[in-house]
Amino acid sequence: ILGNAGMIMGESKDYEVRKRAEIIEKQGIRCRTLVENLNFLNKLDYGSVKFEKKNIQISTLLRKCVTQILNALEEDVFNFELDIDESLQKECFLINEDFTERAIINLLNNSIKHNPKGCNIQIKLYKNEKNAIVLSVEDNGAGVSRELLKKLNKKSYETERSEGNHGLGLKIVKQVASRHKWKISFHEGEMGGFVCEMILKN
Repeated sequence: ILGNAGMIMGESKDYEVRKRAEIIEKQGIRCRTLVENLNFLNKLDYGSVKFEKKNIQISTLLRKCVTQILNALEEDVFNFELDIDESLQKECFLINEDFTERAIINLLNNSIKHNPKGCNIQIKLYKNEKNAIVLSVEDNGAGVSRELLKKLNKKSYETERSEGNHGLGLKIVKQVASRHKWKISFHEGEMGGFVCEMILKN
């Protein structure tokens, strides 16, 4: 579907046909992401994938995730800022790379999905006042309700049935953090928007 839609967009001279093909392509990408998340969640739930960890340079993984998202974006309405503390540029963590990559990609996709008119998305890796290493993904978009934030921050959210637009992707993020024994929290940013913070453990 995606291949045919892309071909039509590139070859058709009819504006309406190109617009419809663009809509089909966007929906196809969303469906593909949903299927990937469902498959990933099933693997987590049924333990059909090994949780193996190895030392990974986290700054390299963050750049890889941002590049993937940028290459897949059609609209030029999102501004990405990758802010990595200089002291952490070469820092390695004992993590499962595939799990962590899926969590980061889901957070970035969450900001994109819920802010179709665009927003700024900031990915930060830094040390907080307690010298703990924090990975945060923040946008200045529409944000979410207090009720949803409260629900997201409940420990039981990992195992609850997914409901609404923020369900599946963020559930995977929480499960990935739990597998790594990272502390995770969701809250509103200083200028509104949505923030996820994970305190990483080595």
